[in-house]
Formats: sequence, C-alpha cells, structure tokens
Amino acid sequence: MNMHKYRNQKLFAYAKRGRWMLLAGFFFALLSVIFDLLAPATVARILDGLLVEGEKIANIREFLLLLGLFLLSVVSGAGFGYASSVSFQRAANRIAQWMQEELFAHVQTLPISYFDMLPAGKVVSRITNDTRDVRILFQVVLAHVTIATLYLTGIYGTLLLMDWKMFLMALIPVPFLLYLFADYRRKSTSFNKVHREKLSELNANLNENIGGMQILQAFGMQEQIYEEFSELNDAIYDQDIKLTQLESYSSFNAIGSLRYVSMAIVLLYFGWGWLTDAYPVTIGSLYLFINYMNLIYNQANNIIQRLGQLERAKVAADHIFTLLRTEGVPLTDAPEHLEGAVDFEDVSFYYQDEEYVLKDIRFHLEPGKTAAFVGHTGSGKSTIMNLLFGFYAPQHGTIKLDGKNLHELSLGGARDHMAIVLQDPHLFTGTILTNITLHDDRITEEMALQALLEVGGEEFLERHPLGIHTPITEKGMTFSAGERQLISFARALAKNPAILVLDEATSHVDSQTEQLIQAGIERLKQGRTTLLIAHRLSTIRDADTIFVLDKGRILEAGTHKELIELGGTYLEMYEHQSAASA
Repeated sequence: MNMHKYRNQKLFAYAKRGRWMLLAGFFFALLSVIFDLLAPATVARILDGLLVEGEKIANIREFLLLLGLFLLSVVSGAGFGYASSVSFQRAANRIAQWMQEELFAHVQTLPISYFDMLPAGKVVSRITNDTRDVRILFQVVLAHVTIATLYLTGIYGTLLLMDWKMFLMALIPVPFLLYLFADYRRKSTSFNKVHREKLSELNANLNENIGGMQILQAFGMQEQIYEEFSELNDAIYDQDIKLTQLESYSSFNAIGSLRYVSMAIVLLYFGWGWLTDAYPVTIGSLYLFINYMNLIYNQANNIIQRLGQLERAKVAADHIFTLLRTEGVPLTDAPEHLEGAVDFEDVSFYYQDEEYVLKDIRFHLEPGKTAAFVGHTGSGKSTIMNLLFGFYAPQHGTIKLDGKNLHELSLGGARDHMAIVLQDPHLFTGTILTNITLHDDRITEEMALQALLEVGGEEFLERHPLGIHTPITEKGMTFSAGERQLISFARALAKNPAILVLDEATSHVDSQTEQLIQAGIERLKQGRTTLLIAHRLSTIRDADTIFVLDKGRILEAGTHKELIELGGTYLEMYEHQSAASA
C-alpha cells in the first residue's frame, strides 16, 4: 500500500474514532452559517420592504420583528460558531492524544537498529511537532474548510434562487480562485516538505549537542556547533520567508485585487441598471449581493491560508505514518518459566556493509553457570549481548534459550526473564525506588529496598535522608558512578531474572567501590545464568567458562586456570594487566 493511501486510511480511522465530536462541530458549523447568511438577508428585507424614501417605516411591527430576527441571527451565529470551534478543537486534541500514545507505544517496540539510522531528536520531533501539525489539520483546517464550503454552498444557492444573473456574476471569480488555490497548493507543498525536514534536523542537532554539552565545552567546540545550528536555522528561516511571501501574494494581494475588480464590475452592473431602468435594482439586493460577495472572498482568503497548514499537516502525517509502518518487535506475554540455558550456534553478524563483527560464534551455557567474555575493543563482546537480548538479529546462525529459537519466542516475553547492567547505567527522572522497580507492579517497595541492601547499598542509603524515596534528576547526574551502578544492580536483582548480563559493570568505578560492587555481583550471580563482559580480568577468575574473542571469533575458551596453562592470548592479557597494576 502506498503512503498516500495508507495516510488517508489512518487519518480516516482517527476521524472515525472521534466522529461524535467532529459531527457536533459540523452540525454547529451548519447552524452558524445559516444564521450568518440570514442576518444580511434580514437587513435586505428591511431596506427593500420597510424603508420607503421620504416616508416613515411602512410597518413598525414587521420592522421590529425583522430587527429582532437580525439580532437573533447575529447572536446565534456567534454562539453556534463558538460551539463548532470548541467541538473541532476537542476532537483535534483528542485525536492528537491518541496519535501520540500510539506513536510512543510503537516507538518502544522498534528494534534498536532503527535508532541507529534515525537520531533521537527526529523521533522526538515525530511525536511532538508532527502530531501538533496533524492536530491543526482537524482543529483548524478541517473546521475552516468545512465552514467555507458551507458558506459557499449557502451563498450560491441563495443567489441562484434570488436572481440567476447575480448567481452568474458571483461565478465570475471562481476560475481565478481555483487557479490561485492550485498554484498555492503546489508551491506550499514543496516549501513545507523542506521546512519539515530541516526542522527535524534542527531537533536532532539540538538533542545531540545538549546531550554532549560537557564535551563541547571541554574541547572548545561552541563556535563550530553554533555555525552548524545557525546554518540549519537559516534554512528554516528561508523556507518560512518563502511561505510568507507565497501567502502574502496569494491571500492578500491576488485575492484582494480580485475582490476590488469584482466589486467594480458589480457596481457597474447595478449602476447601469439603475441609471437606464434596463432592469430593476433595489438597494436591498445591492446590499445583499455585496455582503455575500465579501463573504465569498473572505472564505476564499481563509481557504488559501488553511491550504498551507493542510500541506504542512500532510507532510507531518507522512512522517508519523512512515514511523508507524516501521515493523516493531511484538511485546507479548512472557513464557511462564525460563531455566536460563543459552546457545549460540554458528552465529555471524554485521551491522552494515557485510563487515562482520561476529563470525561463527558457537557456545553453550548450562542454567545457573557463569560465562565471561574478554577481548580487545571491537572484538565483538557487547554485540553478543545485543544479539542475546534480540536488539539485533544475526544474519547467520541461531540463538536459543532453553533450546528454543530466540526469534520464535516472544522477544518481549523472553526479556521479561532477563536483566542487564551496563557500564554506564541509565537512570530516569523519579526516585531511587522508581528506578529499581521501573514501575513494575510485581516489585513492591520492600522487595526494592531488600534488593538494594543485598547489593551493598546500606551506606549509600544512609547518606540520603529520604532513603529509597530520594529524588533522581535526569540521568542521575547528582549521584556518583558507583551509586548509579548500585541502583542498576538492585534493579536487576529485584527483577529476579533467569539470565543476567553484566556489560563491564565495574569499568567506571574506583577500586574501593569496585570491591563493594563485586560483592553485589556475587549476590546477583547466585542461581542464575550470568554472562560477564569484563575489562579487569581479576574480576572473572571464578567464571565457569571464559571466552577470549578477537576480531569477532572465539580464540580460546576454558576456566581461568586452563587458559593460563594454555599460554595463549588470555595469558598475555592477564600478564599485561598484572604488570600495569603492579
């Protein structure tokens, strides 16, 4: 299905979901237009039927009734217009809410490889800026285009019933207006597309640079980054100017000029009829026609302005629905039980361009055993963990959990029995408690506290008067690396996983903190399959199996003692580290 058809189907589905609010908006808009058109018709009736030149009002009672009808029409038109606007805005805001919820839920299922290609700032732009522009589609564009359509239908229908000549005169500007609409739409589509692309790039640029502000300042890159930002900002400004010029030309100059030319023709027609007595012309008819023609141009001007927003909304919708069409990883219910056996069978993997980072990896881990992976940077250690969690799929070979193919299981369910502790743990804004439980209702406050104490967090809690309820700001930057790591360990322990992955979990802490964390690691390892990525070989001496990797292949495998006796790469690495620490 092409994007155009898919976009229309999705927008229709959202509109159908909010149909009662939209239908209320249509209904109130119809009543508003009826009363707005009735008001000038009432004035025309007063001018033609009740005001006689040189005499008093012909019928006071009818005059007062028509005057009351005029006031009722004005007030009712305004009231129903307000009700229509509120209904459309409620529908638009609700649809935007549904869209953002669907987008965010879908983003959470996307494979990690997707975020390798699309920066986080652009994803944020899809959920915030793009949904806001699509909201405008329902809140402003749909409402105004609907009202304009109702106005034009009512005006031309009334003129046709009144006088076919006036109807034909009112049709004169239509071809010119249609040309302006088509020209504006074609040009604004191109401008808006570039505008949205540059705005997404700007968001991505901001997200990256603010996140790396410490490095930017440390290396004095402010001027270079400012120039990159300014270049993108200038590009957005240029598109805004083009859109402004296009709108000024189409909406104010072209339509404004057309309005005055049309009015001159109308006045000439009525003036000629009045002066020559060639056809009857009344002051009420003139008033009504001019009033209706002004309404036609006002609505045409309104449509021109909304066409730009319509094109911007379409581009934004394409961005959103392209993201929604990206296939995600289904997060279904977890299997009831997982023993923790892990098998890699001839696994080969590359991130791009068939540059393999893992080649023919084969190993088997029994439940409850500990395996360590060592090797130089780029040897493929962390990639093994990424594949185990299903963040990426191997191009060749099979990964099995308890003898079942990982990608035949529910990835979401399998992950429910797995936990990972990274070398740079990520903390979320909230409290220590919420960062341990991650809002999992199955983990109580008592369980979270016990987990933190078991991994050595007693002194850590004593330093904070609020204990486990101590607030955590973005990324937990007010905590030390060791404290953040303790919270990460407690998070893993509280989950009680069958499989535990520790990715260089002690590489960023000092020796004293490492000793504390090492005790936490020993507690974590008990009763579960553990995979360790270690930089310090002294921390993995007790592993059941140590795998030595080099350029994506397993060179050696065995216990610490066996590898030392082998006298190969592991011994060389161990001696090098021992000499460096001496």
